[in-house]
Amino acid sequence: MASEANSNASREIERIYSDSWRRGISVPFFDDKGNTFLANPDGSEDHVKLNRHTRKYHILRRTAAPGQGRYSYLIK
Repeated sequence: MASEANSNASREIERIYSDSWRRGISVPFFDDKGNTFLANPDGSEDHVKLNRHTRKYHILRRTAAPGQGRYSYLIK
């Protein structure tokens, strides 16, 4: 039962990323240390800091080149 729930959750996350990327939107995700990253439509990844007052991201550094990010396998 838990395995099915995990599979369903994974498919939904993949759908959200794919839909957002088709619109040109970078999607935030978090690591186990609470760091914030943006998964970009080109498959790259940026470590970012969110300014909660302006709701804007400040890029700290690029952590993965285009096509090399954590979710780049979704790019077809």
